[in-house]
Amino acid sequence: MNWIERIKSDPDKTLATLYNEIQDEATKWIKIEFGLQSDDADEIFQTSIVLLYDNVVTGKLTELTAHIKTYLFSIIKNKIIHLNRSRSKMSSLDATEILQGVIDEEYEEISSEDLNKANTALMKLGEPCKSLLELSYYQQMKLDEITILLGYKNNDTTKNLKYKCMKRLQKIFFE
Repeated sequence: MNWIERIKSDPDKTLATLYNEIQDEATKWIKIEFGLQSDDADEIFQTSIVLLYDNVVTGKLTELTAHIKTYLFSIIKNKIIHLNRSRSKMSSLDATEILQGVIDEEYEEISSEDLNKANTALMKLGEPCKSLLELSYYQQMKLDEITILLGYKNNDTTKNLKYKCMKRLQKIFFE
């Protein structure tokens, strides 16, 4: 069975079939092999299906040299490795430390010009980053409060987004 051609010709039906055939086995494997919770396992599996589809549509995957399940499981493994790396980075670098480091390194004294520049950068940042950072730094809300208020899945998701938002804010600020 040529999965790539099936995905190209009828993606909805093919991906639904693939999802139903592999989902239970894949999520069990993720939970046992990597010790993740059911929600994380489901999210990683769903993301991996989307990445498989993207790889076919963009031409990154044109031929399978192994079974589709093997290819999908390798995507899953790479997603988990990426997730673990980002979690370890997040635990070692809190966004407050990053912001403080930027201020300490670049500016000895914060002038009103710098504050205006920071505010402008925050406005350019857009949503949801603007709200997330305002709640965190201006209103000094706790991570779990922000998670509930903004409707994110869990604190890890919020923390990861907060980190990415801070990186984007820094990039805009220093442009």
